Amino acid sequence: MTMDEALKLSIDGDYVTCGLKKPFYVIARDGDIQCFVGFRNKVRDFDNEASVVIWEKDRVIKEAVEFIARMGEVRLGPCREETIPEPDTLEEFLRSFSIHGNLASYFPPILEKLGLCEVFKKGRALYVKVKGDSSAGATANDG
Repeated sequence: MTMDEALKLSIDGDYVTCGLKKPFYVIARDGDIQCFVGFRNKVRDFDNEASVVIWEKDRVIKEAVEFIARMGEVRLGPCREETIPEPDTLEEFLRSFSIHGNLASYFPPILEKLGLCEVFKKGRALYVKVKGDSSAGATANDG
């Protein structure tokens, strides 16, 4: 699947975070990725601000896949917003797209749903890499 094809797919739906498998619901709205922590039927009020917002949906997806492809594999390294993320982690990369923390818990499941990347465990840490059968890493630079 190409990057352009992946960006046309809907990301709306139910997810679970990478590490602790906590539920959250995603809506692509106003060009951003809006994550509502908790089960959809318990959140009820989608008109107010989301729990986690990641700006510029298409740009963050393209640039994240390029970053992951360039690094080969990237440690997720999620941490709270008041904590400075470790260098060369997905959390550090994503911080320029949000004012929230723990972004590396919420963003990789979206990349997995789009078929662009996969999360895997190495030792005690979680990592993400471009999916082996995806041409996303090669085509991400085309746009």
